[in-house]
Formats: sequence, structure tokens, C-alpha cells
Amino acid sequence: MTNTTNEELSPYKLDPELLEACIHCGLCLPACPTYQATGRETESPRGRIYLLNLWQRNELELTDRLVEHIDSCLGCLGCQTACPSGVQYEKILNQARPALAQSKSPASRKMMRYIFSKVLPDYGLLRKLAQVLRLWQRTGSDHVFDVLPWLKNILGKYNQWRILLPPVPKFEPLPRQSWAPGEKKGTVQLFGGCVMDVLYNQVNHACRRLLVAQQQVVNVPEQTCCGALAFHAGETDIVTDLAKLNIELFEATQGPIVVTAAGCGAMLKGYGELLENDNEWHERAGKFSSRVVDITEFLNRHEFSSKPKELKKKVAYHAACHLYHAQKVTSEPVQLLEKVAGLELIPLTDAEQCCGSAGIFNLTHTNLSMKVLAPKIAHIKESGADTVVTTNPGCLMQLEAGIKEAGLSVKAVHLAELLDQAYSAED
Repeated sequence: MTNTTNEELSPYKLDPELLEACIHCGLCLPACPTYQATGRETESPRGRIYLLNLWQRNELELTDRLVEHIDSCLGCLGCQTACPSGVQYEKILNQARPALAQSKSPASRKMMRYIFSKVLPDYGLLRKLAQVLRLWQRTGSDHVFDVLPWLKNILGKYNQWRILLPPVPKFEPLPRQSWAPGEKKGTVQLFGGCVMDVLYNQVNHACRRLLVAQQQVVNVPEQTCCGALAFHAGETDIVTDLAKLNIELFEATQGPIVVTAAGCGAMLKGYGELLENDNEWHERAGKFSSRVVDITEFLNRHEFSSKPKELKKKVAYHAACHLYHAQKVTSEPVQLLEKVAGLELIPLTDAEQCCGSAGIFNLTHTNLSMKVLAPKIAHIKESGADTVVTTNPGCLMQLEAGIKEAGLSVKAVHLAELLDQAYSAED
């Protein structure tokens, strides 16, 4: 693959003020999972900013090697939370991503663009693919790798991907509208997502039941993929189209848009910024994003119609990056857990440190992703918890894989699944 020069990438200019805000103090280093995993300055926030600065000043070309240093960033934003100078690392990364996308091989990029634009937004197709995966798992075909271990070496990374796939549930469509008898306190629109709804369909149903238990009328309107994975891959035209479609679909509805996945929520809340230079859509996008709330935010602001059932569990909470760092929703999940009788909330060391999932990072950078995950699994083991909860499907997949590989007797669940056990009246 040939190197890409600045002249070829001239449309992709980064804001120099954003780059120069970094004083290279290094206080971000303990918060950077890739730096902690590799010990390399080029895999740290300040190292990446330094390299991007050189590129922008025409002192470095955007070579494959430089692209890999930037592309290996998880985008967890832990550095942004830790930075005392207020460096807007997220904006820097977002401005660089389209250039990174252009540097990919044509075949690889074409395949990813097809997935982002044709597969993820096609919920019918996703459900059919999930059915195939479910059949593969239920027929025991997956055990061929145990019978023929040499296949693992041949398949390499594909075998690692297999480990990341959770047990695929039987898909049950969400009712278009749900409510409980008696007083109705409000109406909400539930955003179920694409990957979440097929791989963790039971979580969306748990979220629906919890909202009903707070005497909300729960609507599930027509919707499409939020575009987060396309956005992280730098395919801005695809995510822009998806954003506009979602805005149009939800403009016909009223009330809060409650999101069940942290990654989706961060993307949906960012539509206003995504379309800030679009005169026709900026105001509409801002109104849409102002309605978006994470499921934990909404549940913590409202009361349940009944007291929680007692749950005898030792629970550790892993804070999903796109909830804690991107959305700044930090206390609500913990407060919800503290209200459940009988539940012992176990402190988890570095609870807000990234698990290594980061969208499709664990597929594109599997080995580095597993290195990032290792300390998280060690902290879970040390905690003595029997259950670890989080709020994002990617985190769930990653944690489940790590727990299984480590042979721990710990269950990883979405926070809503645990609350559902405590509050829901429905069977």
C-alpha cells in the first residue's frame, strides 16, 4: 500500500488550536488504556496529538505506520476526562478520522462501508443473520474448534472473534406501545439500536418493562442505526445520512428518547455537533439530541411504582466509556444499584477504565484489545463480585469473553437486566 501525502488529503485539515492546546504534560498517560498496555508514547494521547501536529505542519506524511498509531486509539476519552488543560481530544480524533478512512485499502473500506450503510441499518437482515448464528450455536457446530484444535491456528483472528460472540437470544420484537394499568405519568420513545436489539434483545425488553414499571407509556417508533460505528470509522457521509433519517423519524414523536446502549446514546446526543455546519439540519438535529437520555438517566430521575425486590448479589459496576466519559453520566448507574435491597455494591478498581471493546476495535485490533481487557478482568476477580454490570453491548461482549477465558464464576449483565429482576411486575 502506498503512502498518502498531505496534498492528497488536503481537505482533511485539523483545527490547529485544538492541537496546540495539549501541553504534553503526560497526566493523560495513566488514563490511556493503549499506553498502559504497550508502554509506547506513540500509543498515548499526547503522542498521537504530537504526530498529528507534525502531519498538519507537513513534517510527516500520513504513512501506514502513522495511521496505525492513530487508528489504534480506542476513542474511550479517558484522557479527556483526566486532562487538566481541557484538551478536546474527541474533536481532534473526529477531525482526523476521515483521513484515516481514506488511507485504508479499497477492498477493506468498501466492505466496511457496505456493512455500515447496508447491513446495520437493515434490521430484517440483521435478524436473519442472528438466526443463523443462533442455529450455529444451538446445534453445537461451534464445538468443532474443540474437536479439531488445529482449526484455531488456521483461522487465527477469526477464532478470536468467535469467542467474542455472546449466546444469541431468540428474537422477540418489541411491542410498538406498552403501558401498565392505572395512572400514566408520561410518554417515552425507546431507541433499541441495531446490534443491541439482535444480540441483547432481552436487554431492550428489560428496559421496556422498567419504563412501564415507572408508569410510562413506552413507544417504539420506526428507527435506524445511530451511525456510531460508521462515525468512528470516519465514514461521515454514511453517519450523516443515518442521522438525518433518525431525526425525520423521531420528529413525528414527542417526549424523551430513551436509549438502551451507551454507545448509541453518545452518538445520538452528538447529532447537533455532527450537523452544526448544515443550515437546513442543524436546528433540527439540536432539538433531536436534546431529547436523548440514557436509560439510567431516565430511571434515576423517576420513581418506580413499587419497592424493589431483595436481590442477594455482590455486584461490581464497570462504567462504559461512552456513558462515563462521553455522556458524563457518572453517578446515576451507581445510585440505581444502591436503591436495590440486599444488593452489595462492590468497589471495582479502575471501574471507568476502558475494557477494550470500543465499537469494532476488538475486531480490528484484537490482540491489543485483549491486552487492554486483561487488567479489567483481574480487577473483577479481585473484587469478589459474583455479578458485573455495565450499560453497553460492546462492553458486555468483551467482559463475557474475558470472564469465560479466565474461568471466573462471574456473570456479566446489562444494568437494566439486574434492575428488571428487582422492579418489573411483568413475567
